[in-house]
Amino acid sequence: MKKRNILKNIIATIIIGIPFLLFFTAWWFFHTWNTMTVNELVFNVKMSLSGASHAMIKLFIMKALFPACVAALLVFLFLTFVKKEAFGGKRNLIAGFTGVIALVAALAFTWGQLDMTSYIDQQLHASTFIKDNYADPNSVSVAFPEKKRNLIYIYLESTEVTDTDKEHGGGFDKNRIPELTELALQNEFFGDGSDQLTGGFSMPGTDWTMGAIFAQSTGLPLQISIDANSMSDQESFFPTVRGLGDILKDEGYHQEYLCGSNATFGGRELFFKTHGDFDIIDYPYAKDAGWIPQDYGVWWGFEDEKLFDFAKQRLLEISKNDEPFNMTLLTVDTHFEDGYVCRLCQDEFDDQYSNVFACASRQATEFVEWIKEQDFYENTTIVLVGDHPTMDADFCAMIPSDYTRKVYTCFINADATKVNSYARDYTTFDMFPTTVAALGASIEGERLGLGTNLFSDTETLLEKYGMEYEKAELDRKSHFMNELAGITDEMAMEQNYEGASANASINIEGDNVKVVVSEIKGVVEKIEEMQVDVRRDGDYSSSMIYIMKQQPDGSYEVEIPVSEINPKDTDFNIICKGALGSDISLFSQRGDMNLKQTDFQEYLEAIKPYAESGDYTVFITTRKSGAMRLSDDNIAALKALGITDDIPKGQDVTIVAAINAEQSESHVSKDNEKLKGKVNDTVSYNIKGSWDSFKDSDFVLEINDTNVMIERKGLHFAVVNNSTGRVVDYVNFDLLDKECRRY
Repeated sequence: MKKRNILKNIIATIIIGIPFLLFFTAWWFFHTWNTMTVNELVFNVKMSLSGASHAMIKLFIMKALFPACVAALLVFLFLTFVKKEAFGGKRNLIAGFTGVIALVAALAFTWGQLDMTSYIDQQLHASTFIKDNYADPNSVSVAFPEKKRNLIYIYLESTEVTDTDKEHGGGFDKNRIPELTELALQNEFFGDGSDQLTGGFSMPGTDWTMGAIFAQSTGLPLQISIDANSMSDQESFFPTVRGLGDILKDEGYHQEYLCGSNATFGGRELFFKTHGDFDIIDYPYAKDAGWIPQDYGVWWGFEDEKLFDFAKQRLLEISKNDEPFNMTLLTVDTHFEDGYVCRLCQDEFDDQYSNVFACASRQATEFVEWIKEQDFYENTTIVLVGDHPTMDADFCAMIPSDYTRKVYTCFINADATKVNSYARDYTTFDMFPTTVAALGASIEGERLGLGTNLFSDTETLLEKYGMEYEKAELDRKSHFMNELAGITDEMAMEQNYEGASANASINIEGDNVKVVVSEIKGVVEKIEEMQVDVRRDGDYSSSMIYIMKQQPDGSYEVEIPVSEINPKDTDFNIICKGALGSDISLFSQRGDMNLKQTDFQEYLEAIKPYAESGDYTVFITTRKSGAMRLSDDNIAALKALGITDDIPKGQDVTIVAAINAEQSESHVSKDNEKLKGKVNDTVSYNIKGSWDSFKDSDFVLEINDTNVMIERKGLHFAVVNNSTGRVVDYVNFDLLDKECRRY
């Protein structure tokens, strides 16, 4: 055969062989990473290719490159040794067609595995609603009067029109907020002139405190591709967005933000500092300023009674200055669940939360009446708005299912007049331009952000599009919001990426321990095998490996003889063997199998015999909010366990303890607390706790020089074997969020 023909065949083989390489690569790839998505693929290509393992390269050669080379060799042999005239002179066409088939198969297989149809639909149909309807305050002309009005803006935690009675548009037979109801009726809430209160709808991205503040300040939802409450971890908070605080700062306003909690939570401090340079007056500030004792703490910090008292002090001071002021307050007593019962609360209703709302109504209205008596009131506009509807499920259960919930709204002493007589349909986005207008400013086009000036006759977006459409659009992904937040796709994916996990149950059934693994998530490699690594008495020098059997429903099971374990101290580690040879940890359970209760009261009752046995020591400490939700039964169980100090109900305190049959040392106080010592030559401990500190060094649960503390708020327990020094159980109970976490 001529060299020229061989060269042609080699070139043709390479061209035809590329589709085969693509097909075998796709086949190998998706049988190795069987849950890979387009976003994960893009993310890994951008972030991880430089770290490709030798195992992956070896598998690629064996599973993709080698079979592609075999296919290419067959094509070359076909072109070389089969005469051109064979198959009716269609030899070359047949060879080329095999390449086309391989290419189509590769593309179709990849398309199906990545669900490209859905991905393209998502990318093409990601909502542009916000971008299309956004009135950028950076481009809108806003003109203030020469004499600028002061602003007092009060976010009423979880307060909604629902809280009033049915006669006034509420959801109850008896009014929970009669004073606030009357205040709205005497002022402006954008109704139709009747006694039926109306208010703003809380849309997607606005239904928690930071989202509500952001919406009412900027006219935008806090809808971004990362957990919104993690905005406190960002270096900036929507740096290009111009909000109410930015506008007022440029107009020469002195601005303060007051709250009874720590303002850092959820990014509130970051937002107010970077959008208006607010002075932050919060719980830590009040302690540093000597307004409250260093050991004072109730609910989230201090109660609303003190918030209003501090606000009065600050108003008397800042009102003496020549510059206009904006004081923004956030109340807290009515936070779910059930609210905080302060000394001013009365017993008017059968449920606690209603009594707290009634008290909050009286306090807020009294504060407004006080303002009206001050010299600065004539030139001051007051805005009272619920931040969002309450999240208290029990309280909501009292409301009829067909009732439409809206947040409470009231504008007082505004330098603007509503121009129409009908009830406005509006959202909390509309508070932004409406507040600017209430200060006597004129707004080009009457719109800022997604909001509309309610004093004008310009349609709100809700009136224009309707609730169903606007809500559906806001629920969809918005690239525009990510751009405004300065969040790249890589940042979002990196933060939201979930590691491998699974649900697992490990229970003694007769003579066996039955281990069941189900709902496996985050494993992108093909699962080759599921194992349980068992270490009795924490002996990691020798482990027992049990292979689990896959069930028809996709779960995995195995039974282990009880005789091979110690129920009081055995570690179970469930390992997934991936197609790349990876050992992927899905679940771990350590120590005593009898101490795995997730109910707090049941756990307290379960560890009592351990503390009394003489064989174990129970250690307790507090990390931030831990004790506020203790019930009477919880307190009684802790006292029975061996804690001698009084534990006040409904207050955040620091609890630390080291309890066994021979000794019991515990402290309950408002201060940071610590315990340090030895149980015997085998067990030493160093415990630190605090209910309100923000220093990591104040949270330690160190057993034999090893800190086992989980970095989550709540009450932390460790049960230690006095003979071996082993921590046979470690658990964190977050009573506020009702979560239980184990190491």
